[in-house]
Amino acid sequence: MLRKKAIQIRLNEAEHKALDAYCSRFGVENRSRWIRELLMSEVIHRLESDVPLLFREEEMR
Repeated sequence: MLRKKAIQIRLNEAEHKALDAYCSRFGVENRSRWIRELLMSEVIHRLESDVPLLFREEEMR
């Protein structure tokens, strides 16, 4: 899927060092993809957990 929208985040020095250390330690080669996947998995998880019970698939059975 073509990505046309961009966002920017700012980190302080300690956050940036922690991110660099994590990526080095765990072999994250594509930081943009990793952050996007991490962020979107959290967003989707929270949206799914916030759906009213009436509309949850497992509740419809």
